[in-house]
Amino acid sequence: MEQVLSLAMLALAIALLAVLMRMHSRLADIGFDPDGDTSHSVHQVAIPVRVAMSVITLAILLRAAERAQADLFSLGMGLVLVPMLAWLNAYVWQFKATLSGTDLTVMTPGFRERTHDLTRLIGLEDDLIVTWHLRFQGGEGCWLLKYLSGRNTLRRALTEAQPHY
Repeated sequence: MEQVLSLAMLALAIALLAVLMRMHSRLADIGFDPDGDTSHSVHQVAIPVRVAMSVITLAILLRAAERAQADLFSLGMGLVLVPMLAWLNAYVWQFKATLSGTDLTVMTPGFRERTHDLTRLIGLEDDLIVTWHLRFQGGEGCWLLKYLSGRNTLRRALTEAQPHY
């Protein structure tokens, strides 16, 4: 039972860290002018998806903690799961796609931002249940999460780029 509580506390600490990082990233948005440039929009993972990811992670960690008490293999698998789930939660809570005119800036899995010119878009594929795969001239590509705030605005911008592919 003590291990379960330890893992639950770790999961809560990860969630708190993600929330604090999120709050820090919002400080730059305080000066937002709603009557300003409408061609600029920021899209982040929808709140229900974030919450679902956190709850699923907590359930997995609690189940792994129960199993880890039974044998050494389960303990090892639990130790492998913790950093993977921490990264996945941090990515879901931090993911951001920014549309500014014809430029689309997307966060990579390495938590770096990469800018793509939508006028160079040559392909848009509905890859997985949760992503779109964008292909650009020159062989560049990126995955864009579907369940974002302002999804319709983003989808419209991608559709307007359609004559280029």
